[in-house]
Parts: sequence; structure tokens; C-alpha cells
Amino acid sequence: MSEKYNVLRRLRRTIRNRTEKAIHDFDMIRPGDRVLIGVSGGSDSMCLLQFFREGLGLLIHDYSFLAVHIDLGFEKKDTSMDSYFNALGVDYRIVKTDIASSALDPEAKKNPCFICSLYRRREIYHVAKQEECNKIAYAHHKDDIVETLLINILYGRKIETMQPVQEVFSGNMFIIRPFTYIDESMLKQFAREMKLPMFEKHCPIAGHTRRDKVKQMIRTLQQQEKNANIKENIFKSIYHVNVGYSKKQ
Repeated sequence: MSEKYNVLRRLRRTIRNRTEKAIHDFDMIRPGDRVLIGVSGGSDSMCLLQFFREGLGLLIHDYSFLAVHIDLGFEKKDTSMDSYFNALGVDYRIVKTDIASSALDPEAKKNPCFICSLYRRREIYHVAKQEECNKIAYAHHKDDIVETLLINILYGRKIETMQPVQEVFSGNMFIIRPFTYIDESMLKQFAREMKLPMFEKHCPIAGHTRRDKVKQMIRTLQQQEKNANIKENIFKSIYHVNVGYSKKQ
């Protein structure tokens, strides 16, 4: 048995165990649920789809899922996502939109990522309602949660981040994040080892967003403080909030 195989097996087991722990800790999926999986085409969402296809072990049963890709409408067209879903034999929907033109409009220049995210969520909700999905699974991981917290503090003047389970539409639908306990680096490594296909986003500001800046800030701090687990400390701070500072200023 090769060392490469052993590495992949351990990695799969670790991701699966942590994912199932999050699902159990936050009661994310129940028998009878129909789960919409948001698949952007990046390594994180491709991993999420892969683990749902593998059944997530014996922890979850008697549920169904639907893979959904929102085509944002950038200039370059790519039909390979459709081919990939067909090859997997999964139930899927691909929604064509012109979200890109709205996000890149000069009026949205201050925060195009917010516009893009908002409109993409609307499309996801629409499909979920059409397909009678009561859960929406996103591939947001621990790094996303940490970065979102800092983005909201630095740019939004609020202490808020992604929740493992988020109620929407008065409890008729829930957003779930099974990768809450998973590091981004683990998912990227798993995607490489599994040779999962990656689909280019074609976004002209990719790599230059507020999230990219915050990611670099965390990376720089960690390099300067070798013995401090910066990302993990920020993540755990979410569970240690001093409410004595809750008075509005």
C-alpha cells in the first residue's frame, strides 16, 4: 500500500469525521430532508459534493440532495460543469444568470462581492423553493468563518460571522455548513489527491477582494507569531464573547 494512498485515506477519514461531528453537533440533517448543495466549481464545493456522494458514513440516512450551480454570466462560457454532473449521475440544476453585469456595474464598485453574493443567494433560494429543498448546504469552512468575522469587524462595524446552521424564511428553510470544523488547506489537499476537477470562475477581481486581504493579514500574523495559532484563536473567540460590550455607541 503506497504512502500516497495512506495520506489520502487519513485525510478522507479526518474530513469525514469532522464533518459528521459538525452535522451531529448542530443537528444539520434529519431523515426526510432534501438538501440543495451549492456547487461553485471551486475545490471546497467539489469536496462537499464528493462527501455527499459518498454518503457521509452511517451518521446520516434517508435524505436526498440536489447539486446546484449558479452561472454568474461572465464573458467566458464553460459547459464542462454540466458534463461533470452528468458523468457523476447526480440530480442537478444549472441556472444561467447575468449577475456578473450587476456586480461589475460602476455603481457596485465599492463592494461588488456583496452584490454578487446577494444575487447568487436569491437564485439559490428560488431553486430551493422550486425543488422543495428544506436545507441549503454551502462549503464554507473554518477559514471562511474566521475571515468573515474579521471582514465584518473591519468593514461592517459589527461582530458577526457565518453560523453552522442559519434559519431563513421563518424556519421553512435552513442554511447548513457541514465544513464548519474543516481547514481550507485540508480541502485543497483532498481535492488535489482525488484529482477533482476545478472550474474557473472568470471573475476579474478574483485575488483582489476584501477576503483576500484579510486572508493575507492572517497569514502574515501567523508567520510573525510562529507559536500562536492565530486562525484557531480567532475561531474559538466566537464562543467566548464578552456581552459586557453590547451597549451601542
